Amino acid sequence: MKKFTCLLSLCLCLFVCCKDDMEAVLQVAGDNRPELEKVLSHYRDEPLKLRAARFLIGNMDAHYCYGGKAVDGYYHDMDSLFAHKDGDRGFWNAQYDSVLNLYSKGMHADAGHRLYDVAHLKSDFLIASIDSAFNVWRRNWNKQYDFDVFCRYVLPYRVGEERPDHWRAEFAMSPGEVSDYERYTDNYSYAYNMANTRLQWIRSSIYYPSCFLPDFPLSMLGHLKLGTCKEYAHLCVALLRTAGIPSAVDFVPQWGNRSLGHEWCAVLLGEGVTIPFAPGERLGEHFAKRKEDRLPKVFRQTFEKRPESLRMIAREDEMLPKVFDTPCIADVTDEYMETSDVTVCLEHPELAGSRFAYLAVFNDREWRIVHWGRICGKRAVFKSMGRGVVYLPVYYGKSGMLRAGDVFLLDKHGRVRSLEPDETGGRTLRLKRKFRDDRSNQFLQSVIGGKFQVANREDFSDSLTVHVIPKLEDNRYHTVQLSYEGEYKYFRYLSPDWSRGNMAELYTFDAAGDTLKPKRLLGNFHVRPWCGVENLFDGNVLSFYDSHDVYNVWYGWEMERPGKIARIRFLPRNDDNFIREGEDYELLYWKRGRWVSLGHKKGNAEGVLTYDRAPLHALFLLRNHTKGHEERIFTYESGKQVWW
Repeated sequence: MKKFTCLLSLCLCLFVCCKDDMEAVLQVAGDNRPELEKVLSHYRDEPLKLRAARFLIGNMDAHYCYGGKAVDGYYHDMDSLFAHKDGDRGFWNAQYDSVLNLYSKGMHADAGHRLYDVAHLKSDFLIASIDSAFNVWRRNWNKQYDFDVFCRYVLPYRVGEERPDHWRAEFAMSPGEVSDYERYTDNYSYAYNMANTRLQWIRSSIYYPSCFLPDFPLSMLGHLKLGTCKEYAHLCVALLRTAGIPSAVDFVPQWGNRSLGHEWCAVLLGEGVTIPFAPGERLGEHFAKRKEDRLPKVFRQTFEKRPESLRMIAREDEMLPKVFDTPCIADVTDEYMETSDVTVCLEHPELAGSRFAYLAVFNDREWRIVHWGRICGKRAVFKSMGRGVVYLPVYYGKSGMLRAGDVFLLDKHGRVRSLEPDETGGRTLRLKRKFRDDRSNQFLQSVIGGKFQVANREDFSDSLTVHVIPKLEDNRYHTVQLSYEGEYKYFRYLSPDWSRGNMAELYTFDAAGDTLKPKRLLGNFHVRPWCGVENLFDGNVLSFYDSHDVYNVWYGWEMERPGKIARIRFLPRNDDNFIREGEDYELLYWKRGRWVSLGHKKGNAEGVLTYDRAPLHALFLLRNHTKGHEERIFTYESGKQVWW
């Protein structure tokens, strides 16, 4: 093992200098070299397959999977569960948690046990993989793709860091499927339709792991019941490559205005056209459903070692962030959006400890690196950056990240705006939320036009509308004072069409301020699981009513006796990120590498926190120390919070 580790280090150094040197790869293969040479010899009379074999072997030294007892146990138990169990999402979350409790510590240790392809893959596996890839090549539906595209995005025997297996047999096209498409001439629209057909059956249920998870072998993914977005992306790529359709995994290491990163399948239709896909969608819908989510950078996982990658450019002794510590990564940001090159003035570049600086974005709790740039004097240039995102220049080394310059906004027009605070002036901030409001605002809009009604007949044929919900600015508790004649026995909320009655809390009060308690619940009870009328007065702002129906949705109750309602208090479905009465908040602003506090305040019934003498041009963060974890950076412009 020590011998192989030394050889691997040698190879890493060699492919930085001469990535196409086949001899360097064969040398690092050690005792496995004869197996790789068998593959080359096997195809000596088939020039195209020989080129394919040389492509795979020439890049094998960059690829590995994880070995160890814990990884083996995790694969075995999850595969058995997927193959023989059924259940809802709650069941599968519990199963996943149970398996991870058994193996998580061991898998963390196994993460250091890498099995490199160049030292372990045998000739029969590689030959079978190459032949099966060629079996679906040069068909009527994919003749328009050239051989280089085939090598990069159809031929590879792996997608990520999974344990290699014979996955093409698992997802092979049926004879009927082949004959259906053989009648098509070469045309990108046919490839599009075929990809859509192959992928349309997939439905995803996402699991967010709390620890390191090795990638599943691709053959396991055919009966996947719950997984990460990465695993569903791998499944989609496997299905497409099995049909000879070029595809890859693209990813954003960290969203530009929310937590987490994301991975998806990219279908490559040619001529620079890339269509992102995730299960449950039609091709092309993926980012149409994510209009509020911003991409700072997009990268593609490749099989070949990319000479422009940071790992190929950096010295072996230069420590790199994990996302860039691979040669198999390509920057494809320009395929997804308009971008800008950004030149950053650096402070104390001698502290960098390397030739590179980085840009980081905020993930709701801390800054995460998303791109790199070469240091030239006291500047660094960052290519093809996504717009509408706040960035922090940093250095990276053994001690982690170190601030390298001023935090700045790259606006939607590509202009750079410094967000370093001006503490010489001050202004008053009125804060209503601690997190971006696109989801909550969507729920808020759905109640506009909703009606509160009273009646003395149970079918509301004699109803009186006592209030119509007008346009509202903020999703929080709203109080309505009522004034009408007469006493009534029944009360209801009649929701606008298509809103499904989405309301989180609903209370009625008499003139003395006492709650009018329902005698009997009424209305539509064709509801989604755990989304009934009882949620309207359970005190939980995150539970809500949600009907299966979209027309004439209403709910309400019979009161204990006829009377008059003096006040209604309601809360639309929401994300619980508005200002809550009695909770402890702290406002901070970013100043030269750290968050500075402007003090703590208690939330009030009005749902507004007021801070005086806040600095100008600053980047802010509002923390809730009582509960919750969704907290987002913002600027304050024209009297409103603007989220980044």
